[in-house]
Amino acid sequence: MIRNPLFRALVEREIKNRFLGGALSPVWWLAQPLLSLGVYALVFGLFMRAAVPARYGDSFVAYLAVGLWPWLAFAESVTRSATSLIAQASLITKTALPRAFVPLSTVIVTFALNWLALAVIVVLFKVLGFSMHVGGILFSLPAWIALFLTALGLAWIVSAAQVLVRDIDGMLGPLFMLLSFVCGIQYGLESIPAAWRDIVLANPFTQVIERMHDTYLAGVGFAIVDAYLVAGAALIAWLGYALFKRVAPHVDDYL
Repeated sequence: MIRNPLFRALVEREIKNRFLGGALSPVWWLAQPLLSLGVYALVFGLFMRAAVPARYGDSFVAYLAVGLWPWLAFAESVTRSATSLIAQASLITKTALPRAFVPLSTVIVTFALNWLALAVIVVLFKVLGFSMHVGGILFSLPAWIALFLTALGLAWIVSAAQVLVRDIDGMLGPLFMLLSFVCGIQYGLESIPAAWRDIVLANPFTQVIERMHDTYLAGVGFAIVDAYLVAGAALIAWLGYALFKRVAPHVDDYL
């Protein structure tokens, strides 16, 4: 796959679209998540005074950053992938490019850029004196991989569905916004009423975000739960690919 020149061309095009789309594109790559971080920090940290669990230090901004950035990578990759087949229609219909490569390239580039951006932020926060563990850049990788595989499975599903039903992408933004509020990103799980806590903890995304907090903020290394998260995400990716493979032969008829 990596040696496939068409796949490499897709990845290169995706990167160029991010950084060469306009004069401010390189700045916006980092500024957009920082803006979201600032808004959430203002609302939940200053106005609502959301508490940070003691084991994660006392910085709400740090707590928010290591949960929000991976979630933005997840949401952005699936949302962008929804229209990826339509955007690459001329390439798909004129070449033997495997259709599954198109959403895959979008997810890979989105996650790579956001993982790199958070790594830079973690190092910067550490230098500025925040309670950060640089080792989390490594130990969080299983959680990142779990999010990546889940996003990839969903990307294959929504990209195929978007070709058939052209308004799928419009529903994803509000859906991911809603989901973000039940993952423990903007508040500690201790803030959730006891009657609802088990429901929130049953959400697999909550477990992934908790692992991000554990590795970046508490210095926790690899854990057995990582294997379960990756295995579950791999199943979602496989199911997504299986569905995409059934629809792919008919994609060209609707592009």
